[in-house]
Amino acid sequence: MPGPFGEIPKKLKEYYDSLQEEAVPDRFLDLLEQLDQAERLHTGKMQPLMTEDSGS
Repeated sequence: MPGPFGEIPKKLKEYYDSLQEEAVPDRFLDLLEQLDQAERLHTGKMQPLMTEDSGS
């Protein structure tokens, strides 16, 4: 599509691709882990955490 509107899909694809390459912030990963723990406690299925630090 010629003209200024022809660049929109290309720019959106470039932006989306750049977002996929960004790392997930540690704070967000911590919050997800806390949510997982809360769900395990709520369901009564407390299981050991599998973290990189514990070597698992």
